[in-house]
Amino acid sequence: MRIGSFNVEKNGKSSTLDKQTQVEFFIHNCCTDAWDADIVFLCEIHSAQVDNYRLNLAAIYKHYTVHAFDGGYSNAYIVMVKSFEALQVCSQGSLFGLNRDLIAVEANAVKGYTGYVFLAHFKSGQTGLTRSQLRSCTALGGRWVATGDLNLDYQNVGLLDTAGLAYDCWGGQQTQSKGGILDWVLASADVSVKVVDITGLGHIFDMSGPDHRPILFDVTG
Repeated sequence: MRIGSFNVEKNGKSSTLDKQTQVEFFIHNCCTDAWDADIVFLCEIHSAQVDNYRLNLAAIYKHYTVHAFDGGYSNAYIVMVKSFEALQVCSQGSLFGLNRDLIAVEANAVKGYTGYVFLAHFKSGQTGLTRSQLRSCTALGGRWVATGDLNLDYQNVGLLDTAGLAYDCWGGQQTQSKGGILDWVLASADVSVKVVDITGLGHIFDMSGPDHRPILFDVTG
């Protein structure tokens, strides 16, 4: 099963053309044969734009079900899942200390994967709160994958007290303009993660529009 994730940094009609183009390029590739993602996660959407996202994407990509979740002024989510696959999307409630949710997608035998995918924009900063939010993803047990804007530098994964394996999707390159690898994948040991290499698109996803780079990966298990 293929998953794409991108922190779009409050993209909207007032955004620069560069920002809009990067976001549209990512979504189009995810939702067509180019990348053929089963789940697409967009975070840090401005509250004024979330309904536009939901309606427009649903009209354009009719084979996806588009879910929208509020998250304060600028941290709404869009979750797109293929309509014809066994993928159930629901909120697990607000992340501790934040006004945005932890999203769970339950997959049942979707291209070799049965288990959970947890999606969120976690707490900024290398803090104990960030680590506790990541730990909450594993409460249900079983097979799981957590991704999104993890906001914990990949180099600090050893600080986690969560049983899981970490995967870097950009070959050691930073994924946020101020530095650090904040967008990566954490998965239970019984899940196989294979990163889809999009580092050749670094000239497009150069953090000059959205200040993050997207990630793309496959899971089985």
